Amino acid sequence: MKVAIIGAGAVGGLLAARLGATDAEVTLVARPNAASAIRRNGLTMVTPLNRVARLTPRVTDDSLSLGPQDLVFLCVKAHALRGTIDTLTPLLGPETAIVPMVNGIPWWYPHRQPDPLADRPLASVDPDGLLWRTIDPDRVVGATSFVAVEGDGPCRIRHVSDQRFVFGDAGGDLGGRDNPAVDRIVTLFGQAGFQPAKTADIRQAIWVKLWGNLAFNPLSVLTGSTLGRLCNDPGTRETGRAMMLEAKAVAEKLGVVFTTSVDERIAMAAGVGDFKTSMLQDYEAGRRLELDAILGSVIELAERCGVDVPMLRAVLAMVDLRARERREAA
Repeated sequence: MKVAIIGAGAVGGLLAARLGATDAEVTLVARPNAASAIRRNGLTMVTPLNRVARLTPRVTDDSLSLGPQDLVFLCVKAHALRGTIDTLTPLLGPETAIVPMVNGIPWWYPHRQPDPLADRPLASVDPDGLLWRTIDPDRVVGATSFVAVEGDGPCRIRHVSDQRFVFGDAGGDLGGRDNPAVDRIVTLFGQAGFQPAKTADIRQAIWVKLWGNLAFNPLSVLTGSTLGRLCNDPGTRETGRAMMLEAKAVAEKLGVVFTTSVDERIAMAAGVGDFKTSMLQDYEAGRRLELDAILGSVIELAERCGVDVPMLRAVLAMVDLRARERREAA
């Protein structure tokens, strides 16, 4: 099986390291500078048990040289997906499955869904519908990751905790088909030592992950605090809880059934401990924040559903201002 991973960040590097140890032919597709650095230095991975391994994944900056793949994982920020289209196109054959490993509400979320989604692209994550038009949603396997992983210096990745991934066809129950690519992915991730699961309702899994992200990622930027501190401090815990309840009301309007309570989800996040969220890491590094996918998309869905989300709007306004001030200062 031929597998391409676009994006050499923390998640892309983790997948390249672990999937590359299976029988699959795995190639990491990176920008020229990153590809050169990985060829020169390899990739160092620190495991949750603090074991250090130096790996030499197959890496290229030229996707055209690879030809069609069986699976393509998109391991970039949601707002960077548009920039992957030229890289992605040469990797697509008739049966290629595309697996976006993104935070927040993905661009394909309205696919085969009833009103108020009804196959209408979301402006927050796909402003002009470019992704919808150029990446066929029928090719997509939805995915959500519960691993905590971070960049730990050049060509170095620290896997902090968790091994869980959930996969499901982007058409969901309304797709009317059993996607064999989902089974191939689950098998591959199991061989790599992860804890993968298959679901008939990937949107529910996305909301469980997003539930924590939409609250504590923005709050981490406003406070500079780690996930464990945010979840255990009474003030930020209650603020996050209020945000999560607003998001829950939106999701339930869209037919999502939560089998986890708000407090159970907060406990899951607290269990990660003193870990900086990806949004705080991006803020400190001066990178663009995933506000559109993590908060803007939920607010857009709330508008479609007629649900008021004043806390989400207030937090988005504050974090957006903080991010703009940092960019202006730079």
